[in-house]
Amino acid sequence: MAVQSLRLRFPLDNSMRIVFTGYYNGYNVEIKSVEEMTLLYHMGCFGKGSASRSQPKAAENHNPRIMRKRQYLKRNYWFKKFGSSTSTADADNFMKDVGEITAKIISDCEKKSKKDVIDLVSSDEDNDDQSDFTDEVRECTEQLHSSGTEDIVVVVPNSDSEGENFFENMQPKCCVNKIKTQEKLILSPQEAFFLLYGLGCLQIVNLDNTLLNIESCWDLFTTLDKHFIAKYVVFHYYRSRGYVVKPGIKFGGDYLLYRDGPAISHSDYIVIIRHDIKPVNWIELLGHVRCAHTTVKDIIIAEVIEPEKCEYQSPESLKGYSVREILLNRNLPVNLNEDGFNL
Repeated sequence: MAVQSLRLRFPLDNSMRIVFTGYYNGYNVEIKSVEEMTLLYHMGCFGKGSASRSQPKAAENHNPRIMRKRQYLKRNYWFKKFGSSTSTADADNFMKDVGEITAKIISDCEKKSKKDVIDLVSSDEDNDDQSDFTDEVRECTEQLHSSGTEDIVVVVPNSDSEGENFFENMQPKCCVNKIKTQEKLILSPQEAFFLLYGLGCLQIVNLDNTLLNIESCWDLFTTLDKHFIAKYVVFHYYRSRGYVVKPGIKFGGDYLLYRDGPAISHSDYIVIIRHDIKPVNWIELLGHVRCAHTTVKDIIIAEVIEPEKCEYQSPESLKGYSVREILLNRNLPVNLNEDGFNL
């Protein structure tokens, strides 16, 4: 069966074709341009904002950001310890040093193993909360006149009690935001490969600033995740049917299926991928059904069937894969497509 085309809500022709640029960071693909982020998310809810819950919004907000006092003091502590006014940390370099950071966290855990709770984010600066904040406000007042509006942040008091009237003595302060986080649109490997291979509207730049073709991305993503092929086959299948596909780890599944997108309605289905044929764990399956019933969703078991004759796995071999769906609810399982669906 031929590959189904993605059902779009508006017609496309050659004059409307746009090629986006993504940057591979070692785990995912980042879209950095504000215009590309907005358009790519709008055309199909692809990706997730790095500083937002889903849709990237920080890049479009030109008003001063509101921040809790504890968060503001923590950022200033980071700035004094790790940053400076002339040099800031690069997110791409951070991804390259994950091994060193992991080793440091393990070392810190071993040093604090005698404690019941290990706090890896707090610092000794929290003890002098009020005095440090007063010093910061005095320092920032001198810098406000030389800073632009995009550097200003509104700091409000912490609220740890639900009974107090938070707005009665709020007294917000205008301060200078010394640490800025750039909003990026993060694409999963499945989303990036679908835009590259399925729609042909994305080009991916590797860590060494070289342009990756379809075969190179295939080799890269299959090496990164041994289940990439099965995940991509299911992702491509549901995208071809017009669903918005999002990660489903929050509900114990692989994907969530939306008919109109996360901003319009809740998801309808939780998709669980069966990578290989093995005995069903009924206790685990009943747990999924119970979770789906509580959240007003249905469970779909997606079995990925590999082609019989496939000596070498490549993007061309995707045409031989098929998906068989089983819809589960609290009554009886229903087989959605008896013969399976071929990509």
